[in-house]
Amino acid sequence: MASPPVPDPAVSNYTTAVHRSYPKRNHHCWSNLPPDLLQFVFERLGFTDFKRAKSVCTSWKSVSRKCQPKNQIPWLILFPKDNNYGLLFNPEEQEKLYKTQDLGDDFAKSFCVGAYRSWLLKLDPQYRDLAYPLYNLYILDLLTRERITLPTLESEFGLTPPVFWVDEKTKDYLVIGMFDEENVVSFKKGDNSWKQVPELSGIGECFNLVYKDQKLYCLGYCKLKIFDFSRDIPVKVFKISVRGYVKILLRCPGRMPQNIPLTRMKNNVVVTLSGDVLIVTSIRQGGSKIWNFEMYKMDSSKGNKWEQTFSIGNEAILLDLGITVLAEDIGGIKKNSIYFNATDYDEQHDENDVFIFSLDTKKVEQPHQSVCSSFPCSNARWFLPSFKRE
Repeated sequence: MASPPVPDPAVSNYTTAVHRSYPKRNHHCWSNLPPDLLQFVFERLGFTDFKRAKSVCTSWKSVSRKCQPKNQIPWLILFPKDNNYGLLFNPEEQEKLYKTQDLGDDFAKSFCVGAYRSWLLKLDPQYRDLAYPLYNLYILDLLTRERITLPTLESEFGLTPPVFWVDEKTKDYLVIGMFDEENVVSFKKGDNSWKQVPELSGIGECFNLVYKDQKLYCLGYCKLKIFDFSRDIPVKVFKISVRGYVKILLRCPGRMPQNIPLTRMKNNVVVTLSGDVLIVTSIRQGGSKIWNFEMYKMDSSKGNKWEQTFSIGNEAILLDLGITVLAEDIGGIKKNSIYFNATDYDEQHDENDVFIFSLDTKKVEQPHQSVCSSFPCSNARWFLPSFKRE
């Protein structure tokens, strides 16, 4: 069954003009509103309404350059199979999907391994032979189609999903990757090749990375380490034991019977808006659709000890990104909830299954029917669309 057409996000909603006879009005009054009043209105608009309002007239657009949208509302990008475009879901407009422009011939065959603002980090693995995979990486702004090509990275030990950062104004960028769970490499604007980061070499097992506010959070099975990247040379600023709080799934020796579904488990480090650090463990019993989450918060008031917590208040966790966003009074975003993707846990899972876990009800739901429609998608990612002043 063919999917319904979806409008391009670069174009306003398609409307049909209906001509009627009305008394003549002064159609220029809206463009003559005082700038202070317009700025007051713009600062209270969400991303979508802000984008539409600034296109009303030149005076509104001029005022919009001094403002930012009220909230950073996460959007979801769906990756249709074998297609060079993405489908965008805005929780504020639950009945709609937007189709991006053509994002290149290699978009469909590459995998999204990270997101920062409207930028995606895409990976296209190539195999010279089975022992030496080559990782072709590039950064893509899915709204403007701007692309940054990175050098090929070779690793026989596999690659922990990299993290990256892009400066919207200067276009400076930094990509940090880890292979063999111990060796760290980076690439930044101006570099000619990937470089080892000796300050981070031998940091021990690290399976989850989060980069926020120029700090790199490295979560391993034994320790959490934090590195400051605000200087020319990264500096380790903190480390703490996570023994007993990072869950390890133990298996019996020997081959498991094929008729026994495996339990899925994943540990993530999450940094909240206030800078608190959480360990979030998700567990799904094999063969079931019942999810459970445990959270531990590092409490600095008690000597940096971990304590179990059951609420994140008016925030929502974007597990893909390892961050939280403000969810109070935001349409379409549920506070005290965890947004996650089931394909991160089970490759056999339904590929359209993106979920929301409520920490209040302990129940799982999906964002909206339009996200879980009949067209097949290979994956999905939450991201925070960046608003560029024009």
